[in-house]
Amino acid sequence: MKLRLVVLPVLALGGFALTGVAVARFNQPAKVGPEPIAPPPIPFADRVAGVGIVEPASETILVGSQVGGVVAKVFVEEGAQVAAGSVLVELDARDADARIAAAQAQVATARARVEAAKAVVAQLAARPRAEDVAEAEAVVAARRAALSDAEGRLERLMRVSDRGSAANEQPTLEFAVAAARAQLSESEARLARVRAGTYPEDLEVARVEVRVAESEVEAAGQSLRQAEVARDLLVVRAPIAGTVLRLETRVGEYKAAGPGSGGATSGLLRLGDVSTLHVRTDIDELDSWRLDTAGQAIATIRGGSRLQVPLRFVRVVPDAQPKRTLTGENGERIDTRVVQVIYALENPPAFLQPGMLVDVAVAARATNAK
Repeated sequence: MKLRLVVLPVLALGGFALTGVAVARFNQPAKVGPEPIAPPPIPFADRVAGVGIVEPASETILVGSQVGGVVAKVFVEEGAQVAAGSVLVELDARDADARIAAAQAQVATARARVEAAKAVVAQLAARPRAEDVAEAEAVVAARRAALSDAEGRLERLMRVSDRGSAANEQPTLEFAVAAARAQLSESEARLARVRAGTYPEDLEVARVEVRVAESEVEAAGQSLRQAEVARDLLVVRAPIAGTVLRLETRVGEYKAAGPGSGGATSGLLRLGDVSTLHVRTDIDELDSWRLDTAGQAIATIRGGSRLQVPLRFVRVVPDAQPKRTLTGENGERIDTRVVQVIYALENPPAFLQPGMLVDVAVAARATNAK
């Protein structure tokens, strides 16, 4: 009984204490966060507003390959400065190298045929050669001597009055004389042909063979150049001097031909000239009539920087486009079209990058109120 009288008051006092601590904690004033940063004031009383996206002066170039293949080498990194014509990416070129080697062999074979045909022409044009004439004359002299010997033997036989058993030799000697005369005629004709040299018709045929062989060389050369062009297409070069904005490929990936729009057909990299930054501004078609291209324009950097950058008018894109940048307001019409106006940023801050959004304000065209 005495213990109960002690414990109950202690528990009650503890409950009161906990209640007081909880009430004190929950009644503490809320912590005040940082004050919201008000946007910088627009210096134009009447203005046309739009949302702009920062882009390179050259616009963003999605670089792709004219042929598909597996990426073998990537020579650049994101942010690298490249010169026009410098190598960016190279695709697997083993098949192309083999085709070049085969085409080179065809060219060498065709050239050898040309040299052989020219040698035949030179050989025919050099006739008659002195050694050929001397050889033919020697054959003629030998045949004449053989004919003279055959005629002498026949003449001696005919002078013998009593031939006896030698009478049967007359037909043989007569045949030998006839054969020697025929051989002499043949050798004399050959000597005449050697002295006459090459017939014009034969020389023209040989020259035609040279032209045919030269045509084969040209055809083989064209095949070689075609193979070299196919090999060169596997090397992707920078179309302009600029900065690599983003790499869209890695070694070992397969890339289809063309820049595409994503997936397997996406481009290899994004390139742009960021020496001068432009702002592509969307002006609502309902406000486009108030736009003064000669008026002052500023771009407000989003976030807490409160920076405003002067803009210089570059051009108007002469083709209205459907609005793509939406604000999420309930009354916004998604079928609104916009006119795109390009401005150049004057002395932009270093942290401003292509792809960032800025708010653009342009001094509106003066209107006469009725």
